[in-house]
Amino acid sequence: MGAVPLSNASVLHFSVCVADLERSIAFYGDAFGFTLSLAATDLGDAFARMIGRPGVSAQLAQLSHAAKPVILELISVEGEAGAGAGSVPLAHIAFEVPDLPEAIATARAEGAEQLGEVVTFAEGRSAYCKEPGGSVFELEELFDA
Repeated sequence: MGAVPLSNASVLHFSVCVADLERSIAFYGDAFGFTLSLAATDLGDAFARMIGRPGVSAQLAQLSHAAKPVILELISVEGEAGAGAGSVPLAHIAFEVPDLPEAIATARAEGAEQLGEVVTFAEGRSAYCKEPGGSVFELEELFDA
């Protein structure tokens, strides 16, 4: 069986690292009308495992917009100089895929590298990858609800 194209993957969220989670939540709410849909959550070691960098910890919050079908994810990183560290992706775009191992294989066949390990969350499994030009993306397979 050949590689499955990723052209049908849908955008799941956009994510940026921030220095002050609460201030960023307030800014995106006040300036752009986003509302908090997932309160600040400690990611434990999941973020460090996904980027392949032990010792990094992070908190995540998600914002949604009533008029736009987009999720904005804010990540506050601690350890290894936080969000400015070269080993921590400052931003990424996440794609929902139906089969994570196949999607990773396809991305690798196109020249991407997986940064860390596949991590399982309550809603699904995720992996961070870096494309040949240097940007980071996430592949996420959601469990059926």
